[in-house]
Amino acid sequence: MARFLPMLTTIASVAVVAVALTTLPARAAGPFDGEWVIDAPPAGGAIGAEGQYTCPALRLPFTVSNGEVIGDLHRTAQNEIVAGKASNSSPVTGTVSPDGAVSVTWQNFHASGKLSGSSGQVGWAGECGPRTATATKINH
Repeated sequence: MARFLPMLTTIASVAVVAVALTTLPARAAGPFDGEWVIDAPPAGGAIGAEGQYTCPALRLPFTVSNGEVIGDLHRTAQNEIVAGKASNSSPVTGTVSPDGAVSVTWQNFHASGKLSGSSGQVGWAGECGPRTATATKINH
């Protein structure tokens, strides 16, 4: 019996850990979880040959799940940034802290800002210089 005691102790320890892990509560949805959209006005100052801003307005959707920002963006043949998976898409990644501070990366762009309730402000510097956009939660 004495030689089986260490093995029984190990099995008992593993069983206690397994029971403890299965009884832990699931991580609750955070206050910012859901579908969001960022709206940025046109920028760049200069107007191109067709009377368009050099950097058009953007409407970019993203998802927050358990404090993680997820999504996919890609550039079209016309150099527009659009959401969705494609052969040339890149992931949108980031975090939202419990106080609403948001930090997001896509390709070589980094955006940061603050969410509060179902809205917020996000800013970044890109091809058109600094831009500020509004964030709106569209699905709770």
